[in-house]
Amino acid sequence: MSAGLPVHWLSLGGTIQARGHDPLDADRYWKTGRSLTPEEVLAPVRALLGPVRVEAVDARPSHDLTSDDLLALVARLRALDPADVAGAVVSLGSNGLEEVAFLIWLLGAPVPVAVTASMRPPTAIGSDALPNLVDAVAVARSGGAREHGVVVVSDGAVLHPAEATKSHSSRVDSFRASATALGELRSGVPHWSRPAAPAPLRDHPLPAALAPVEIVTSYVGADGAAVRSATERGVRAIVSAGTGAGFPTGGERQALEDAAAAGVVVCQAQRTPYGRVAPTSAPLLGAGGLSPQKARLLLAVALADGRTPGAPELQRLLDASRPGTAGTA
Repeated sequence: MSAGLPVHWLSLGGTIQARGHDPLDADRYWKTGRSLTPEEVLAPVRALLGPVRVEAVDARPSHDLTSDDLLALVARLRALDPADVAGAVVSLGSNGLEEVAFLIWLLGAPVPVAVTASMRPPTAIGSDALPNLVDAVAVARSGGAREHGVVVVSDGAVLHPAEATKSHSSRVDSFRASATALGELRSGVPHWSRPAAPAPLRDHPLPAALAPVEIVTSYVGADGAAVRSATERGVRAIVSAGTGAGFPTGGERQALEDAAAAGVVVCQAQRTPYGRVAPTSAPLLGAGGLSPQKARLLLAVALADGRTPGAPELQRLLDASRPGTAGTA
């Protein structure tokens, strides 16, 4: 049982630890170059949370994390012992949260993991930093989290990593507004409303490196040059972020078909925030409701270390990685 065990907090920096110019600074704080330590952020509520064990990871902007950084983070989480910790919290900058949380969910960990961030620094009036951290600790310690495995916690909501996206550059409900909640926190207690959905690659061997996968975003007039460039660079897969329900231009379509003929895995996604990709036909895979960024990560794991799963297996993984439809169609 996890009662009495500490929650292990892996702190990667970001806005949740940033120190602003003054209490009214909700959007210029990154210019100070200063931050609070994890202990300073936690201090006002530490006595109320139960045992929390802090591990500060090399802090940097989350959008500067490398593939090696992400795999090292998953390895660190996989090394946690359920007999030693009740669960884990990962905090980082909001820019990289959706991709980092999705990769952790894909590969899994032996303890529940709550991933969180904040949209305002803890030094600002009305900051969501401390509430999100407190909620994440409560979720990581809860029994429901053990069923869900890995979740995103933000603005009082528990969200699925396959669905949560940063939908606004500064609003505190940026993540909550992007997806239908798995549950909510009321007075610090998680209340779950949706069933758990297992990750299709949970307990998959941790790859030595992610396979090179490129995202090509469509725009009116695109001639396919970006697709051809990616193919020439030797990528293992290309994710096409098409218009609307996933429609590339005519020039892109031909280039994508040529790439597939050359042995590159091609997945059709959409640049549209919500909804699903229109049905595709061989040799193109369909991302379903996954964002281009998340489809890229799935393929980068599935194709890592020289693996060559066939199109049916890759399509099954893509289909199994989106448990529901986020937001509104």
